[in-house]
This record gives sequence, structure tokens and C-alpha cells, in this order.
Amino acid sequence: MGGFIMPGGTTKYYYNNGGVLGPVNNPVTPETIATFTSSGTYSPATTSGVEVLLVGAGGGGGGNRGAGGGAGGVMYASSTTVPGSDVSVTIGSSGTGSGGTPGNTGGDTTFDSINAEGGGGGGRFGGHYAGLPGGSGGGAGHAMGGGGGGSATQSPSGDYTGYGNAGGSGGEPSGGGGGAGGAGARAGGAGVQYDIASPTASPSNVHYGGGGGGGPNSQGGNGGGRQGSTPLGGGGGSHGPESGPASGPGAQDGYAVIKEPAVSKPTGVWRITEVYQYVKDGEWT
Repeated sequence: MGGFIMPGGTTKYYYNNGGVLGPVNNPVTPETIATFTSSGTYSPATTSGVEVLLVGAGGGGGGNRGAGGGAGGVMYASSTTVPGSDVSVTIGSSGTGSGGTPGNTGGDTTFDSINAEGGGGGGRFGGHYAGLPGGSGGGAGHAMGGGGGGSATQSPSGDYTGYGNAGGSGGEPSGGGGGAGGAGARAGGAGVQYDIASPTASPSNVHYGGGGGGGPNSQGGNGGGRQGSTPLGGGGGSHGPESGPASGPGAQDGYAVIKEPAVSKPTGVWRITEVYQYVKDGEWT
């Protein structure tokens, strides 16, 4: 190893690499995946070409022959730019069921000003028939009184596509909650599938945001079986019996996945002729 003496007495060190000079860097930064099931902080290693998926928390199912809760809204960007400093990630909490009113709406999941909205609560038998609006709307309760399935409020933003659908209408059984991939009917609406949560070497499609099933016969909750083996952000299924508990299977909390791409970097070496010219011009820094 040798060095150049710079003006002011500083020394620029280099390595001799058979005709090239300079430090040798690792040329590749591997793909990284950060997942959040509770609120926390994201520390980026790169800022561009980042894949992000955000899922709001599911809404609670209605009680007393009630309806399924709506799924949390889903926001997805295949490639976006993120800040170069730490970013707070907020994960929404699932909505709970209620005996006398519709189920509670789920909490929002947020990242870098992008918001995946919580799912709407499911309606119940009688005077609180209508489903509540949300990322995906809650279903409507047993057919007495006015109202229908809750509307979907999730919207796209910038590089992000937004997913959300309305809840199902009331009847016998009650309506299912809307899902990210489809509207509620009697069963909950379907979720959407992505493989972002797995390294590219072994991708695995996972369902996000399925709506809860409607009563009187709870159809599985958490998307009524529409989300696959790992339900995330799903609405709660309703409880069937008229005099039963407030709600059936619970809704799911929100979720966030941030995937940074593998990045190739320069090797960090210079040709001798380049170094000579930089030194000659006083630009070797």
C-alpha cells in the first residue's frame, strides 16, 4: 500500500490492484425485508426502488345475528422512494365486536404519510343494521331496518395503489365485510395476494385484507376462509345466535412490509491514468 501526499500535509491512501488503485468495496448490498406487526421505526439502507405494502386493521363483527367486519384497506407500491432517515411506522389495532352497536372500526396503518385505513365495523340485528365505512366497508346486519353495507374509503396515493371494497347487504344470513380483493356478499370479500413478505429466492403469495363472514352462521371470521393460511388485516366474523356474545372470531391487526432491492455498487477502484490526471489537476479527493 502506498499514498499520495496532498497539499496541507494530508495523505490519500490507495491499494495496488494490478493496474488499478483505490479501496475495494463490497459490490452488492443484498435484498432486505422489514416486516411490522406492531408500531416501530424503519431505518432505510437505500431510498429508491423500494417495494412497500401496508394493511389497515380489520373491523369488528356485529353481534346478535350481525354482519362481518370489513377488511383493512391495502396500499401497495411496487417501486417508490422513501426518506433517507428513520421513519415511524404505525400499525393499526383490530376493531372489536359490540352487542348493542355495529362492530368497531379498525385502526389505520401509516408509513411516510401513506395511510392504509382500518376496516369498517359490521352491522347487527335491528336498529344498528348498516355496516360502517372503512378501508373496506363492514357488512349489513340481519334484514330489519334500513341501511346497507358500509362503503369503501381507501384511495390510491402517488406511487401506491389502494384496495378496498364495500360490505355486503343485509339479509339472512347477514352480509360479509368487504375485502381488499372483492366486495362482501354473505361470505367476506376476498383479499389480495403478494409475495413481498418473502425473499425473492423463495417467493410465497400471501393473502392480505379479507372481509369477515356474516351471521347467523359465522363463516370462519378473518375473511371467512378467503385469506389463506396467514390472514393479515382481515375483518372479524359475526356471531350467529340472536342472544349470543357480541362477535365471533376476532379481526386482525394491521401489517406493513418494506422491501429494499439488492443494490450493485461501484467497486471503488481507479485506473492509474485517472489517478495521475486527478493529482495533476489538484482534484484527488
